[in-house]
Amino acid sequence: MSTENSIDTVFFDLDGTLVFYEPDISDVIREFCMDLGQPLSAAADRHGRRTRHEYFIDPLIRDQLAGLSDKEFWHHFNRHLLKALGIKGDLDRLAAELTRRYQALDTSHFCPESSHQTLAQLGARGYRLGLITNRNSAERLITLLDELNLRSYFDLVLASGEVGAQKPDPGIFAAALERIDASPGSSVYVGDNYWADVVGAQRAGLIPVLLDPHHLFPEADCRILERIEALLDWLP
Repeated sequence: MSTENSIDTVFFDLDGTLVFYEPDISDVIREFCMDLGQPLSAAADRHGRRTRHEYFIDPLIRDQLAGLSDKEFWHHFNRHLLKALGIKGDLDRLAAELTRRYQALDTSHFCPESSHQTLAQLGARGYRLGLITNRNSAERLITLLDELNLRSYFDLVLASGEVGAQKPDPGIFAAALERIDASPGSSVYVGDNYWADVVGAQRAGLIPVLLDPHHLFPEADCRILERIEALLDWLP
């Protein structure tokens, strides 16, 4: 029997996989750098997007973020990205300007129709569906899922704050498997962050699938998809 035919459970990451910010911070940063007279090349743009993924799983950065206010977090985040992009100038001042620009925008979450269609069709095919995210607040997570009409698709919704473990810690995957009574070898995990999602799923024994539309992770040693709906072509 092929691996695909033995799969009965599909877990998903949330942010960057099923749900997105609008406008995207990478687009805002690209426009900001253009306004500074320091436009980003395509390679620099990819590096910035890759750095964003690394930022949220780097244990040293996590320690630095402890106790920061929202404003302080965004300053830290934007300064880190501007430095990684090689932007010249007073990075503290520029990070503050970028933070003000982003916070002045009318930002929101959105879920593309492709996510809804993929989840609906997988459910109709009989797969059990789960959500595993590094968001801390389960309450806020449920509220967001209700606002985006996503909650009904899932047999399990698990936020890291509920179990005290964040991806790539295999503990959060183990907790999800136990709660839904699924086997790791017959479970897929779909996410957009190689270090958190693929590495974490592999450590826990799940089958990882990387959503990588911008080709950020050439080192990925797993199935790679450019579009979420491509899951429907792979899974029977």
